Amino acid sequence: MNQFDSTIIHFCNSFAHQSWTFDTLVELVEETNLLKGGVILGLFWWVWFREDEAQAKKREIVLFAFVSSISALLLGRMLSLAFPFRERPAWNPVLHFRVPYGALSNPISWNSIPSDHAVLFFCLATSLWFVSRRLGILAFLHAIVVVCFPRIYLGYHYPTDLLAGAVVGTAMAFTCKFTKLRESVGRIAFHWLAWNKASFYAAAFLLTFEVSELFTSSLMIEGYVRHAVRGLLLVHYAKS
Repeated sequence: MNQFDSTIIHFCNSFAHQSWTFDTLVELVEETNLLKGGVILGLFWWVWFREDEAQAKKREIVLFAFVSSISALLLGRMLSLAFPFRERPAWNPVLHFRVPYGALSNPISWNSIPSDHAVLFFCLATSLWFVSRRLGILAFLHAIVVVCFPRIYLGYHYPTDLLAGAVVGTAMAFTCKFTKLRESVGRIAFHWLAWNKASFYAAAFLLTFEVSELFTSSLMIEGYVRHAVRGLLLVHYAKS
């Protein structure tokens, strides 16, 4: 446990149980995907439909943001498997963490570093920064206050987990600067849009909905398929 993490964790945790209203409000923000993904994806749709002289390039960046954010999440998951396991603050006996009212009582088994939330939202915020400085600042503030702070306060992550996620997400967003790569993604999407607007926007809705839900449905389906395959394999080996 480094001094940076322990200092911030202990400071934030000193406010736990001081107010039932505040503790449960932080938990509400953490559990409400509309306040997290919904807000940030609303900004992306606003950029997409806002007409100005640089609309085509901005749309390219918006489209590429989803490619880079999904890639960033995959990279973050690979890093979490590569890093040594790190118990989350709320269940780390060394910290004597006081769990705020309303927070999860069951341990989270996934490695805490890097934070998937930080990876995703800093990638999206950086992408918005490339489109608009004002929107970028708003998105970064949203990522820090609405996304990251509750995860520290509730004991789900150490500050360095979030910093590591922010670095991964921001770095992946900068792949947008590879013009040929960005334009190739945009070219495919624009051809699809010109060919069939209805199917394009239907797919775009499903994608942005899933991002706004932090891929909750996709992860549930993936878990179901994984357990089903494991069950079928066990049955097969039992019979053989």
